[in-house]
Amino acid sequence: MTDFFDVSVPQATKDLKMYADIAPENIKYDRSAKCYVIGDNFKEAMGELNSDSYFSHLSATGINHDGIFFCGMTPPAYQLPFLARKISRSILKTILFCMREDLSVEIEYQSMSTPEPTKRWITPHALGFDGFGWHVRALCHRHKMYRDFVLSRIISVGNRKQFGFGHNNDYLWNNNLKFRIAPHPDLPPGQKKSISCEFNMTDGEVILEIKAAFHFYLKRRLRFNIDNNKQEINDYHVVIVNNDEIEAKLSLLFELESSKVNELPIDLSL
Repeated sequence: MTDFFDVSVPQATKDLKMYADIAPENIKYDRSAKCYVIGDNFKEAMGELNSDSYFSHLSATGINHDGIFFCGMTPPAYQLPFLARKISRSILKTILFCMREDLSVEIEYQSMSTPEPTKRWITPHALGFDGFGWHVRALCHRHKMYRDFVLSRIISVGNRKQFGFGHNNDYLWNNNLKFRIAPHPDLPPGQKKSISCEFNMTDGEVILEIKAAFHFYLKRRLRFNIDNNKQEINDYHVVIVNNDEIEAKLSLLFELESSKVNELPIDLSL
């Protein structure tokens, strides 16, 4: 405690005694070892312990470090390195400035659908992380729709302009979708039960509620076949139960967005 929290021995002793008063079953003093040890009937008294918290702390402080781990013992562990994307500091600074000041900005962007970078105007309003990299959510003036622009693919930023409109028309960002996830129906009963337990499902399902703008990223993470809406058992062991419902809501949101953006009293042809 003294090393991890950088407190004095008297303060650590005082804190341990206070904790013993709060939860006497959780801690006891071992006179032979001259230290406090965990009680036989330990139950959380100062917050809930869970696996996610443990692995978050392990990832942040334990892996590849020789420092003191919060639970005392650092297990041998390894984390696959993250393939980081290079994001220009000056470009990010400009994007954030435009978001704060409600400005549109001309960018040079390398889309994966074009062989060479192209220039276009965007009006950014939010940032998103899909689990692999950061993107900026913005109104694309060229296509008259809200899109995600990968920050590391923005080559340069140029002129800025005040258009003066909000982003209530980004219907996919402002509305949520509920994905009902279940074990693949072709799995044997034992494997279905295992998958249900693994993903903490209730009655064979788990619900993930996300921003509608992230529907593509979730499907990609689940290895869901976006083209034909079929999930092969060898690809992954879960399926999206309500995919038709989700696609219908997405179509409606896209339609509303297109209608409202086209009504904006500004020139989006830049």
